[in-house]
Amino acid sequence: MTLEHIDSILAFVLIVTGVSLIITALNQMVSALLGLRGTHLRWALTTLLTNVDQDLAKHARQISEAVLHHSLISDSSFSRWNVRLFRRWRLASAIRLDELIDILRHLAKPPPEQPPPDGKENVETWDVALGRALDKLDPKAADDVVLVANEVKKLFPNQSAKTESILAPIVESAQTLPTTIAKWFDTVMDRSSQRFAMHMRIWTVIFGVLIAFGLQLDAFSLFKRVSSDAQLRASIIASSDALTKKADDLFAVSTNGSSADYVIAMRQLIVANTNQLNGLAEPRGFTTLVAGKEWLAGELKRANIANSDLWVEKFEAQVPQAQLRLASERLNSLFTDQFMLQLWPHPYPQPFYKDWSPKHGIFWGIMASAVLLSLGAPFWFNVLNNLTSLKPIPAKKQQQEQAESAETD
Repeated sequence: MTLEHIDSILAFVLIVTGVSLIITALNQMVSALLGLRGTHLRWALTTLLTNVDQDLAKHARQISEAVLHHSLISDSSFSRWNVRLFRRWRLASAIRLDELIDILRHLAKPPPEQPPPDGKENVETWDVALGRALDKLDPKAADDVVLVANEVKKLFPNQSAKTESILAPIVESAQTLPTTIAKWFDTVMDRSSQRFAMHMRIWTVIFGVLIAFGLQLDAFSLFKRVSSDAQLRASIIASSDALTKKADDLFAVSTNGSSADYVIAMRQLIVANTNQLNGLAEPRGFTTLVAGKEWLAGELKRANIANSDLWVEKFEAQVPQAQLRLASERLNSLFTDQFMLQLWPHPYPQPFYKDWSPKHGIFWGIMASAVLLSLGAPFWFNVLNNLTSLKPIPAKKQQQEQAESAETD
């Protein structure tokens, strides 16, 4: 394979990678608009609670929402607004096992001491049902708790408060629900990640088909074009570094999820208020809303900038928009760069579907493009890196052949 063949394939892969990055940006916009990370986490917690205790099955979704909407857990600034419109956006996008157990205990309520009046049915609410579930003890552990309790009471016969403080963590460790949750937590979180990845894969396929047909992107004619036009091929290859940088930025946001949103929101706040926030350091080192607010307050104090409470509030309001705004900026940039390669057909077919028939070769070229784009930007980014690393091999071989030819002459 000659250097020209490698360059032709590399240029074609660069174009497919660029269009795939547009799809990645669209995926990020969909994920932000629909709150997909939070909804998949809600599914995971609902599934977990339903299966660890059948008595919680009918309350599992309510409990899951209460956990993920709680201000101590939710990483969204919408968490303080109890408005139905914001319910999806108020969901936390990540939670640790210890946080889940603690917030469940915090939300649980004991059952009412008094029975309901005659003729009235006692409808158990989700928080009471959760309290009952937490009260269930493992039989063997319960026997041990009784033995320990008797010994503790003997040691402190007249100090009930101290006795309760000693026994409380022992009783909690004997609870069946936290133990069962801990057993299945990692498994359910893995399933949640897989569901989210599958969901985004579906959107990738949908956007791949829409963009392939919308751009009338014929993979076969596109490859012939870059193979026959050396100048176009060279200009596309020259944009490799810029495209790789954009890919790195997009993938970093995709993999870090909501933890990257806070840094992004802080950067956008500083850029939008350059004059007032002059002197602030490059945002880094925080992955939660609270940590971001603490970082900003410290930087404002260091730079002697007044109204720190106002700027902290502005940062908090910026967070929900950060991911969507960044995806929009990436999308606009990628569209601008790709249309410089004249991917948009000119003139555009009238009507736009006139060649969408299996009788025309362009239909199969568009279908091939849709299949290639559905593989996703990470796949093409890896292919691009592999081709880039292979390119010096034929180039070196070509130089050796030219040197040997010169010596012969």
